[in-house]
Amino acid sequence: MKTPGNISILLVDDDIDDQEIFLLTMQNSGNDVECEFACDGIQALQKLSETAYEPHLIFIDINMPKMNGIELLAELKQNPRLRQTPIYMYSTSDQKEIVTRCMELGASGFMKKSPDIEELRREFTQVIDNRGAL
Repeated sequence: MKTPGNISILLVDDDIDDQEIFLLTMQNSGNDVECEFACDGIQALQKLSETAYEPHLIFIDINMPKMNGIELLAELKQNPRLRQTPIYMYSTSDQKEIVTRCMELGASGFMKKSPDIEELRREFTQVIDNRGAL
């Protein structure tokens, strides 16, 4: 649920290490952030089907089991309740064809996973600061 002052973020990623890095980065971003996680597209759809849960931002990994990130992005953009929610693809792959496809499907942006925590923090902070009126 969107609460004033808090920024609710959903990360959909099957890699637990990447979830932990994401959480650490968000906690140290200087923003009041609440992170939720889903391990694949199916779990994300279940979480997002709860009417009380509507994150401010969604980050989606591309390569996941059951339902990949591109399939999930396409599904979320069909949901009238979530259509305007900014969705960023967050992946180790930044192949031009994949980035183009994600942008065509309505992704708000594409972030390449980096082992550099400071670089990630800067990118995430920029996304949070530019998320628009909520």
